[in-house]
Formats: sequence, structure tokens, C-alpha cells
Amino acid sequence: MSSTSKNFVFAYAFLVVLPLVGLAGILRSGRSLLAPATIDGSWALRLDPPSNSAACANFWTTLSEKPLSLSQSGTGFVLSLPGAPAITGSGTLDGATLHASFDTNTAVNTGCNGHAVTMAANRDLAGKLSGTFAIADCPSCPPVGFLAERPAPDKGGH
Repeated sequence: MSSTSKNFVFAYAFLVVLPLVGLAGILRSGRSLLAPATIDGSWALRLDPPSNSAACANFWTTLSEKPLSLSQSGTGFVLSLPGAPAITGSGTLDGATLHASFDTNTAVNTGCNGHAVTMAANRDLAGKLSGTFAIADCPSCPPVGFLAERPAPDKGGH
């Protein structure tokens, strides 16, 4: 076998066969991977009526009936609630469970200023989010339950 033929066989094995074997190994190892649930988009948020905690009732009312916007990248997400004050936070998605925290200055007029606002939620099989909002370390502001659903698509006819 000539030196040119040996170089060709070596180059073919190195540039074609070896990458194909590597690709087959990668595909085999990734076969069991699952993508995280999709939570990206706009959600219609409904809070349970706030308890008779006067200190927090105004704050919870500001969250009620607002659109909740989630922007997802893998298992991380950023959430925002528009309005005054605009509320933004970030969190993680673990299976069907979401955990997030907001800026520490969003608990306006509660007597718990400077405390973090947290969200814990679960995504059910119907695609709804249900959970609680709470102000950390603020016993005068009990957690408030919520339900979030994707808005029904507009079925405007032509």
C-alpha cells in the first residue's frame, strides 16, 4: 500500500468514521433526556381574596387580576407583573414545581418593607399554575393563594 493510500485511509477514518461514532454515542446518551415543561408566555393571574390582614391587603390587591409574564430559558425563568409598582423576579422550574423571588423592595406599604416576596407554584396536567405568594419573615402578612391560566386565544372571525 502506497503512502498516499495510507494517508487517505487515516484521514478518512479520522475525519468521517470517528465523528460518526462520536455522534452515535452522544445520541445514545441523550436518549433519556427530557425537556423541562413549558411555562413561557403570558398568564392570567387570580389571587384568592386576601385575608383580613390590613397591612398586606393593599399589596395583594395590586397583584390581583394582573397578567403574569414568564420568560423561560431551560429550567430558569424571569417573571414580571406590570403596573405600579412594576414587579420582576427570577426563579427555577424543577419538574412541575416553580420557585421564584421578587425584588426585596416590592413589598410596598405592608409594614414589611425590604422583605423578599416569594412564589411557590405547581403546574398541573391541565397546564394551570397554582400556588402561593408570601412575604418572607413577615408574620403580619400571611401567604395568599393564586391560580394562573393562559388566556384563551382570540377567536376573531373574518
